[in-house]
Amino acid sequence: MPRQYWGQRWSAGHYLPSTFWRYRVNDYRFYGLGYPPAGTMWVHVDNHIYLIDQYDGYIIEVIYDAWNW
Repeated sequence: MPRQYWGQRWSAGHYLPSTFWRYRVNDYRFYGLGYPPAGTMWVHVDNHIYLIDQYDGYIIEVIYDAWNW
């Protein structure tokens, strides 16, 4: 993770920087996530999972502290 993003926490309505889009969650069912609608994808950053628009990174939904369920 680039240093300028350490400790950063985004919320729904913000845009996730494109540097994080590569951390895609492909096995979303393993994490108890729903199927991502067309044009969206799940990505994980630190301890959070974001549902983002795959074209511009707009954050639709956030699951904070995902690994502490």
